[in-house]
Amino acid sequence: MKKRFKLTSLFLITVLVATSYAGTIKSRGTGGAYQLSIPVGARGIALNGANLGNVSGVEAIFYNPAGVSNMGGSVEAQFSNMAYIADIDVNYAAIVTKFGGFGTFGLSIKSLDFGDIIRTSAENTEGTGETFSPNFITAGATWSKAFTDRINFGVNFKYVSEQILRTSASGISADLGVQYNFAAMPLQIGVVLKNLGSKMQYAGSDMEHKLIPLDSEEGTLNESYQIVSEGFEMPAELNISVSYMVIPGLSLMSVFQNNSFSNNELRFGGEYSRSFGSASAWAGGAIATGLLDDDQPDAIGDSDWDEYGGSIFGLTFGAGVSYPVGNMIVSLEVAQRSVTNYFNNNMVWSLKLAF
Repeated sequence: MKKRFKLTSLFLITVLVATSYAGTIKSRGTGGAYQLSIPVGARGIALNGANLGNVSGVEAIFYNPAGVSNMGGSVEAQFSNMAYIADIDVNYAAIVTKFGGFGTFGLSIKSLDFGDIIRTSAENTEGTGETFSPNFITAGATWSKAFTDRINFGVNFKYVSEQILRTSASGISADLGVQYNFAAMPLQIGVVLKNLGSKMQYAGSDMEHKLIPLDSEEGTLNESYQIVSEGFEMPAELNISVSYMVIPGLSLMSVFQNNSFSNNELRFGGEYSRSFGSASAWAGGAIATGLLDDDQPDAIGDSDWDEYGGSIFGLTFGAGVSYPVGNMIVSLEVAQRSVTNYFNNNMVWSLKLAF
């Protein structure tokens, strides 16, 4: 009874905190560190994050850290690569291991590869002959534990670093997750508060400049000054998910995502899995829709307003197979997230190892 009371209290606190961060379309672009919101792993992307109630093992680090403790073996590792927008690659690696009664611990790292970008200046708008590449990294440490046969809790602490030449910003954030399994029915609920953390602000030597004082006489020394950038919040969000097993192997799921600096989303997904002796396979997909809470201004037309409230990402789908190799299980997974405008579709590959 006490554990259920604590879970209920955590849920209420989570909802209250997330609601206080809730944003609208007018809030879009006022936050930062959006690398935190870029998904990883083929299975989670195929289901568009709708599987927060039943995600498990190493896959759960990003989506719901409570599910990490549901891993079948003692150690799991995951490696994935996604061809993101604008020729950006997202690389991800994670590992989780059980420590008996202390729970399950994990480490993860996500990095963005921007490639070589031509450096320009006010005097050389076509390029200076040099190139640069921003360095965006998110490193995480995860703890998860099953408090009963139906309640799991997990937390994921993350260090966020963004660097462009000699200018950088960093911060700390955390994800809090809960999973609850109903005993009388094949129903699972997941609640996750993500990216709750410190404010970030860019600073560095590239923000330092020199200026000749206005109306100064010849020979006057330049004055040094430093540009102070505006601080920004991380993209906090609240996710509430429900998963229901219709028949053995077939699960339907949905998630409501309350975003702090963009419009909210409602996503629906489905997954079918089947075993073939010692091997297994799964296939799934999901769709999403934006929820508009703002009143449409008179100065904005219907087509523009629909674009403001929508997303460039559309249907997601994917599949994977698992096969035992010696003392471990190897899983190969692939997924695609369609992009409706401007860029190519996102293709994701994942390799998972379980011991």
